[in-house]
Amino acid sequence: MNIFQSIKLALKQLLSAKFRTFLTMLGIIIGVFSVILLVSIGEAISKNVSSQLGDMGSNLVSVSFYSDNPNEKFTYKEANGLLNEDEIGSPEVMKTKEVRTNVKTASSQVTGVNEDYATIKNLELTSGRFCSNVDVRFAQKVTVIGSEIAKKYFKNQNPVGKHIQIAGARYLVIGVLKEKGESLFGSADKKLFIPVTSAERLFKTDSVDLYYIQTKNTEQVPDVVKRTKQRLSQLFPNNKEAYTVVNQQQALDTFDSITSTLTIGLGAIAGISLLVGGIGIMNIMLVSVSERTREIGIRKAIGAGSGDILRRFLIEAIVLSLLGGGIGILLGIFSAQIVTAASSFDMHVSATTILLAVGFSMFIGIVFGVVPAQKASKKMPIDALRAD
Repeated sequence: MNIFQSIKLALKQLLSAKFRTFLTMLGIIIGVFSVILLVSIGEAISKNVSSQLGDMGSNLVSVSFYSDNPNEKFTYKEANGLLNEDEIGSPEVMKTKEVRTNVKTASSQVTGVNEDYATIKNLELTSGRFCSNVDVRFAQKVTVIGSEIAKKYFKNQNPVGKHIQIAGARYLVIGVLKEKGESLFGSADKKLFIPVTSAERLFKTDSVDLYYIQTKNTEQVPDVVKRTKQRLSQLFPNNKEAYTVVNQQQALDTFDSITSTLTIGLGAIAGISLLVGGIGIMNIMLVSVSERTREIGIRKAIGAGSGDILRRFLIEAIVLSLLGGGIGILLGIFSAQIVTAASSFDMHVSATTILLAVGFSMFIGIVFGVVPAQKASKKMPIDALRAD
């Protein structure tokens, strides 16, 4: 009997007990569905994180400063002193302040930056302009607002040229940012950006918590990191834990490592469901062998060998597993599309994930089908024919 005939007979046998077949497949369906969905979620998270970090470029160095000592400060002037001529940099000083217009009063995040911040963060404008060097030098009371701030405080009006009050001070809106959406670092859509020198007066502090340095190319980054650490160690010789210098590429590699581990972990958790499904297949196939003992005896009596019987039951187990795997794959793909439509995650079920699920299904069928198949093949014809 060739393989196609064996598969045809296996399908006929499985369809003769549809409900039991479905219950047997359920473990495999849930397992494969879980593997596809959870692995796809892990890959989507990894892709999302990599994209957001990649948007900022691998030629970016972030300097974070934090100290409990009020006498220790990392000022804007000191931060600018870290730059070489061919580099650009910008601080990011944030506070939540009361923001008011004639339309609305609420608390919003206000961020002090300089003229290079938009370039470093890849921010685009829908109207107006960004803060200039002149605005920073003379601490002008001007602001660039995010798209959601524009909708929230100005509704259907054009905000450019209008005034907005930040912590009681009157600021002129000079630009509106293009909508960018949520990211790991918050949403620029929900922020107001003012010159860092204006922020120093508004926040009553000249300390910079975060400073970005962007080089012309990635090759310069190691030298910038080394130089920056040396300079900071000179500025704060007694507190080397007050600052961290992070290479953007290192952050990207770290996140890639974390999300890869997460994906593997999620896949392993889902794999437990497949294991349970495989045990279910083995149990049902053992029951099937017991129920079909007489059939096995007849087949052996008319010339079927032990190998034929083993192959017959093993193919049944594999077909059962693959059918469950196929349904699980379809459910996983459909669920991934629903998650994509309902959230910001762009989930795609990769061919590798599908092949992994199919391979797992076949593996489960073979491993957990061998024991029942061997039990069936070892039955003696005379004993099998005597069975009720």
